[in-house]
Parts: sequence; C-alpha cells; structure tokens
Amino acid sequence: MNTSKMLILATLASLAAAGAHAADAPKGACTLLTQPEIDSITGGKSGAGSAMDQEVPAKSGQPVTVYICMWPVPGIGGQVVISMAPMPPGQTAKSLSQDNAGMKALRDQHYTEEAKDFGQSSCSGMAPPASAKDGLSMTACTAAPNGKLISVTFMSPTKKLSLEQTNDLLNKAIARMH
Repeated sequence: MNTSKMLILATLASLAAAGAHAADAPKGACTLLTQPEIDSITGGKSGAGSAMDQEVPAKSGQPVTVYICMWPVPGIGGQVVISMAPMPPGQTAKSLSQDNAGMKALRDQHYTEEAKDFGQSSCSGMAPPASAKDGLSMTACTAAPNGKLISVTFMSPTKKLSLEQTNDLLNKAIARMH
C-alpha cells in the first residue's frame, strides 16, 4: 500500500475507532476552510475541495460515517484533508489520532514522529526516513469540540507544515463548525 493511502486510512481509522451514531455527525466539511486559507498556510495554489462520505467499521459493530473534504495543492504535490465524525464515547482526540493502525504502520517504517498538544487539539507530524522512495511528510491535528471529532491533515512529498501551521487550519475549521 502506498504511503498516501496509508495516511488517509490512518485518518479514517482514528475517526472511527469506536462506535457512534452517524446521524450525530456534522456535515459540510468543505465549508470549514477556504482556498485562500489553505494557500496562505501551504504556500501553494490549492484546487477546489472535493467532498465525500465514507462509511467505516466501528468497534460497536455499527458503521460510522466519516465526512471528508480533500483539497489538492498540485504545485507542491500536496493535499489538505478534513475528516469529521461523531466523537466516540470514552475516547479522546489524542488517543484516536495517535493510536491507530495507520500511525503504527508509519512508525514501523521508521518515520520520525513529533507531537504537541495545543489546548483542545492534539497534533503530530510524521517525516519519512531518508531511504523512503515515495515518502510523504504528514502533519495532522485533531480535536473534539462539542462532541464532534475533527481532524485536519496535510501531506506532501516536497513540503512539510509545522504543527503550529496545521493547528491554525484546524482552529479556522473549528471556528466555522456549528
């Protein structure tokens, strides 16, 4: 499996790690960030956001719908992804974002990891080892405002965003959630 798919699966897995009802999930992921905001932080020209809903299995046995929006940033080969789902009971944003199969797979491939908490959000960055031929750098921040789990992820083979920059995008998205 290529690294890009693994990182997207890591995001989906973190959002659906436990059972919650899909009807409780927020909609409109593509309304939470603007292209100028993405361009300003990534330093690239982003394309239009593309929305999708993805049903993923959950520990409760009840599928969970994850609402996703992806903005390509072609000039740097990058992508910004927002994922939203109901917050699973008994979980934390930090545990869901850092303790999942996708992150474990990157650790097993010897990616270098950094992590930092910013108030309500938990952020992590993964950088590929020098030996990786198709490695992508990834930064992701996750929070759970008002019982809704939201994650913003940036991936690129040529550029790395700081945890602070990714957290800034997350905070902009949270400010628009209702």
